[in-house]
Amino acid sequence: MSPRTLKPLLIVVLAIAVAVFPWAVGSSYWLNLVNLAIGFSIACLGLNIVLGYGGQLSLAQAAFWGVGAYTSAVLTVTLGMSVWVGMIAAFIVAALFGVLLGIPTLKLSGHYLAMATIGFGIILQLILVNAIWLTGGSDGIPKIPSPSIGPYELKDPGTFFYVAAVSLILLTWASMRLKNSRVGRAFMAIRENEMAAETAGVDSTYFKIMAFALSAGYGGFGGWVFAHSGSHYISPDTFSFDQSVMLLAMAVLGGNGSAIGAIVGATLLTLVPEVLRFLKDYYMMVYAAGIVAIMIFMPSGIAGLVRGFTVSQRLRNWWVSGSEAARQVAATTQELGASVGSLAPAVSVGGSDGALLSVRGLVKHFGGLKAVDGVDMEVRLGEIQALIGPNGSGKTTILNMLSGLYVPTAGEIVLNGTPVTGRKPHVITKHGVARTFQNIRLFGELSVLENVLIGQHSRSRAGLVGSVLQPSSQQSEEAAMRRKALETLAFVGLRGKEFAEAKSLPYGQQRLLELARALVSDPKLLLLDEPAAGLNSAETETLVELLFQIRDHGVTILLVEHDMSLVMNVSDHITVLNFGKKIAEGPVETIEKNQEVIDAYLGTEMSNA
Repeated sequence: MSPRTLKPLLIVVLAIAVAVFPWAVGSSYWLNLVNLAIGFSIACLGLNIVLGYGGQLSLAQAAFWGVGAYTSAVLTVTLGMSVWVGMIAAFIVAALFGVLLGIPTLKLSGHYLAMATIGFGIILQLILVNAIWLTGGSDGIPKIPSPSIGPYELKDPGTFFYVAAVSLILLTWASMRLKNSRVGRAFMAIRENEMAAETAGVDSTYFKIMAFALSAGYGGFGGWVFAHSGSHYISPDTFSFDQSVMLLAMAVLGGNGSAIGAIVGATLLTLVPEVLRFLKDYYMMVYAAGIVAIMIFMPSGIAGLVRGFTVSQRLRNWWVSGSEAARQVAATTQELGASVGSLAPAVSVGGSDGALLSVRGLVKHFGGLKAVDGVDMEVRLGEIQALIGPNGSGKTTILNMLSGLYVPTAGEIVLNGTPVTGRKPHVITKHGVARTFQNIRLFGELSVLENVLIGQHSRSRAGLVGSVLQPSSQQSEEAAMRRKALETLAFVGLRGKEFAEAKSLPYGQQRLLELARALVSDPKLLLLDEPAAGLNSAETETLVELLFQIRDHGVTILLVEHDMSLVMNVSDHITVLNFGKKIAEGPVETIEKNQEVIDAYLGTEMSNA
């Protein structure tokens, strides 16, 4: 049976399981617990988006859970609106709170971001306690209604289970579709390496806020499930910081980045304490010890443990083999045959003097250190220009300013006639600049193919809704992106590695993958920061051939490199820096004979070579 034919069968089995579950359980008590677990699962799915996909640590999920619960309770109890209106409002209002929190805080990271989200949760709980006119204060809101379908009220836990289960299935489906999309890849690129994501065209601030809003919306929906099931009563003490920690424990236990793992973690931590109640006074101690043991021996969670099993890896490979990506890889490989891939010719106009890039009076100070001090430079269209000099001379600092990672202290950068001084990295990428890094910055947990797809982020358009629903237009765009990614991988010599994890590649192939990720964005200007660093002689020869081929496709290259043999062999023009200042510029023959360059950098041995 192929994966394509198995999917409809799985849907049928899931539908039957949902239909018979309440009859199989029978107990209203346990069905209420299952409904509670579903509410927690939905909140954990949201936490999985911001933490597992986006890599941003949030300890405010219980607060968003509370926003959703109170929004729906106020609308239905106080204003008499439909429970279904409350469901939509719970998601939207919580998502808006996520945006409001995300805008000022998501420039933070790590424990600083965690502290900010803790503060938000504390503030919200104080509001819930003190805004008595709206929330009922410490007394909470009782008599929250159940949803109805026509004249039928879904009041008992068995009938409400169907609403909760269908909601969970749809939200899980949306979360999994999101992960395997342009938006999901942007989230994961930020998680893996935010700097590389920015220079690949991802607006990290925008996508972090989007992840935060989605996480909050899921949390709000989970709050809706909680408010309209069980006791039909909510109060501020339910949505405390302790509950945020518990939701985080559920997500981590299930496995970071796994939607199914989030559900498993939430279900286990909800139901296991009830199973252990036969231990009486000791059940919470055993429960806590079990969580600690799992975290110690399964740091990647249940999903990570399961992924490590041989049978799981085989099942995953079998499942991937039936995907659209795998079919396209096979078709493209057969079409290309023994030939290498190709690059689209770069379309560049340049200035009237033939300069693609013009730098005037470029300055960058770090406190009292003048890393770059008044550099003027031009990079001419269709050439390979080298930027050389001793360590600390300002070469990488210039590349960082050209790619938007640093804002110049002074000076002007003009690309293809357009001023780009101080623009954000993703904006400069859209203008046709791509780069590699001295220290390789790949998205290590993602596949080789996904790394190169992320390189096309700025050249694609799918948004959040398209990424989830994946209409035909989005599928066509995704297919075109994969086709180009496969051709670029073949061009650099990585055919057959498409589904390997990027971090599993040998060092030399990681260098090639980073180059492929840069090339796939159709750059006019390619910035290479020591691309030969760490390569052996054979790999360096391959790199030299690639550089000539890239130039022949019309891509202009600015190269920072310490391998002077490579520099002298490939460069059309060389600029030399020393102590942040330009000391020489010209063709190879001129630079080799320049006494100031010989004294500062080349040395007599290189000049006589």
